[in-house]
Amino acid sequence: MGKTKQVLLSTNIIFIFLISYGLSITFAAFFLASPHKLITGMQRIISSPSNLITDYVHIAGVGPAFLNSGLLTLSSLFLLRKHKHHFCSLTVSVIMMLSGFSFFGKNIVNSAPIILGCLLYLRIHHSGKQELLVMGLLSTCLSPIVSTIYCAPDHFFLSNKLVALLTGLVIGYAILPIFEFLKIHTKELNLYNMGFSAGFIGILGNVTTRNILAIKIVPHALSFEHHHALLLFLATLFTFPLLVFLSFYKRNPTYSKHLLLDLKKIARFSLYGYLAVIFTLLLKVPLSGILVGAILTFAGFSMYNFKFRYFFFPALGVFLTALFLYQDAASTNNIVIILFASTLSPMTRKYGLLTGAISGCLFSLITRNTHYLTAGINLYNCGFAGGITVLLMDFVRIQFYKNSKIRNSFQSIHVHIVHFEKQLILKFQDITHSFIFKIITIKDDQS
Repeated sequence: MGKTKQVLLSTNIIFIFLISYGLSITFAAFFLASPHKLITGMQRIISSPSNLITDYVHIAGVGPAFLNSGLLTLSSLFLLRKHKHHFCSLTVSVIMMLSGFSFFGKNIVNSAPIILGCLLYLRIHHSGKQELLVMGLLSTCLSPIVSTIYCAPDHFFLSNKLVALLTGLVIGYAILPIFEFLKIHTKELNLYNMGFSAGFIGILGNVTTRNILAIKIVPHALSFEHHHALLLFLATLFTFPLLVFLSFYKRNPTYSKHLLLDLKKIARFSLYGYLAVIFTLLLKVPLSGILVGAILTFAGFSMYNFKFRYFFFPALGVFLTALFLYQDAASTNNIVIILFASTLSPMTRKYGLLTGAISGCLFSLITRNTHYLTAGINLYNCGFAGGITVLLMDFVRIQFYKNSKIRNSFQSIHVHIVHFEKQLILKFQDITHSFIFKIITIKDDQS
C-alpha cells in the first residue's frame, strides 16, 4: 500500500509540473500580446504550410507562438489524463518535445487529425500500451502534411480540407505499427525513433504533394527579433524547477525513493536546459522559434537519464564536421543538429565514445541532406537521420564481422578502446572530485 502511494505521489508531482508549465506559457501569451494580436496571429499560424522551417515566432509574433504551444500542451495533457496515463519521465520528454515543436510546425489544427487516427488505431486493436499512446502524440511530427494540403488551392472534385483530414487520419492510423516494426530493426539505438518512422511517410508525402496534388513546398525564414523575450522564457523555465528541487531537498533529504528520483530528474531537466542555452549564447547565435523547440526537446529527453558523455561525443563529431567541412559551427542549423545528436546517446553507450564521435560526424552529413527527401514535411528530420546513421553503422559492423579473423581482431581492438575510455573517465572523475573537495576545504578553513 505504501509503495503504491509513493508511485501515485510521484505521478501526481510530474503531472502538476507539466500542467503548471502548460498554464504558464498559455497565460504568458496574454502578457506578450493583446487579444486581437493573439487571434490574428493564431489565424496566421493555422493558415501556414508549417513545413520546416516555419518559425511561428516569425510569421505570427512571440505571443501567438506561446499561445499555440500552451494550447497544444494542455490538450495533450488532458488527453493523457483522460486515458489514465501513468505520468513518468517519458511523459515529460514527450510533452517538452511536443511543446517545443509547437513553436515551428505543429499547431492545434494540423495535429488533431493525426491524433484522432492514432486513437482510432488504439481503439480498434484494443491496445492498452501506455507507450503507444505517448508515441501517438509524437506522430504529430507529420502535421505539416496536413497543413500543406489544406492551405493549397483545390485541384480535384474533393476539397483539399477534406483530403487533409483524411490524410491525417490515415497517417495517425498507420504510423504506430510502422514505429513498432522499425524500432526492432534499429535495436532502440536511436533515441528519437518516431522521427525515423515518420521519415518514410514523409518521403511518400513529399512525392504525393509535389506530383499528385501539384503543391510547391516553400522554405521559410527565421526570426531573431524576439531573442530577449525567448531568453527570459527559457531562463525562467529552467530556474523554477531547480528552485523547487532545492527547496524540497533542503527540507527533508530522506523522501521516498520514487519522489527523490523524480525530483532529481526535474533538476536534470533544468541543468541540461541551462547547458543548451549557455552553449547557444557562447556561440553568439540569437534565439528563434526552432532553437527554443530544440532546447526544450533536449532538456526534456535528458530525463531519460542519458549521461553527458553519451551526448558529448556525438555532439563533438557534429561540431567538428561543421567547423572543418561546412564552416558554419556558429549557426542556428548546426546548434539544432548538435542538440539532436542526443538521439545517438544509446548507440554511444553501447559501442563506446569513439564510435559516438564517428556516428556524430556521419549524422551531421546525413541530417543536412535528408531534408531534401521530405521537404520539411517530417519535423523530426534529425530522428530520421539518426535512424539511418544507426542502421548504416550496424550494417558496416555486420559486414566486417562476417569474416571470423576480422571479427576477432576488431572485437579485441574495440574492447581495448572501451577499456581505455573508461580509465580516462575514471581519472577525470577523480580529478574533478579532488578539485571540488579542495574548494570545500578551503572555504571551511576560511570560515
